[in-house]
Amino acid sequence: MKAFYSILYLSIRPNLGERLSLGLFMADENGCYFYYSPEKLQVTKSLLSEQAYSLVRTGLKSLESLSSECNKDSALIAHKAHSYLKESYFHYLSRYSNNLLTWDAPVSVDLILNQGVYNKLFEKFVHSIPEKKPLIKPIEKVKRQLVKSLANYVSFDVELTKETVSGLIVPAKVWFFGKNDREVTGEAKDFSIQAGHLQQQLNAHLFLIEMFKQSKDKKDAKFFMIGDEPPKSLSENHALWKSIRDVKNLDLVPTAEVQRIEEYMAEHGVEPVL
Repeated sequence: MKAFYSILYLSIRPNLGERLSLGLFMADENGCYFYYSPEKLQVTKSLLSEQAYSLVRTGLKSLESLSSECNKDSALIAHKAHSYLKESYFHYLSRYSNNLLTWDAPVSVDLILNQGVYNKLFEKFVHSIPEKKPLIKPIEKVKRQLVKSLANYVSFDVELTKETVSGLIVPAKVWFFGKNDREVTGEAKDFSIQAGHLQQQLNAHLFLIEMFKQSKDKKDAKFFMIGDEPPKSLSENHALWKSIRDVKNLDLVPTAEVQRIEEYMAEHGVEPVL
């Protein structure tokens, strides 16, 4: 499929023809991509007057907005954007634009346009694209922390059976399991997940707790659950969190306070149970 790209430059010293590649536009008949380098733009801030820098930023934002419309669902909006962002338009800009922002003549390529293709060309002509680090939820962060800090006190991902806890119909898993003078269990829950799935998980764990309480030799077991209060806008999730908070003998620990669990393990000499 035929596509084209055009490199956007910022004129640093027009009288000397000094310019800096700043962005890349690429399009085919179905959509378009545009991105500019924030790192390079930041560098130019000290090279341009305040007014010139403001004009450059405004121009970049306008093009960014128009480019994004190419890929919107509305056929009317997409058609409007495509009517401007044609190869012929960039030919025109490359010849007659004398502003701070200038364009190279568009180059036709026989490629299927996608994000991967665009990224490779952007890094070749403009700048490297910063790798986006995935956001780690607090619940995942503390789980990684506790796997290390509790390694000497508990066993992780333990499957309990009716031989371990009388009354269990099918085996049940707990995230960690240890024992001192009594059993100590722990779970970690993300209270912001889909409410139906959350309720199923909580019901299963509450049933396990009830089986512990009914066992004569385990009724004094200690139960931890790690989880943060979900937004009140998630009404079902928030109601489930409140109900768990009120369960007797279940210690609901926010992720910011997991040191309480670490301190308990050390103070009570909890040991792994296999």
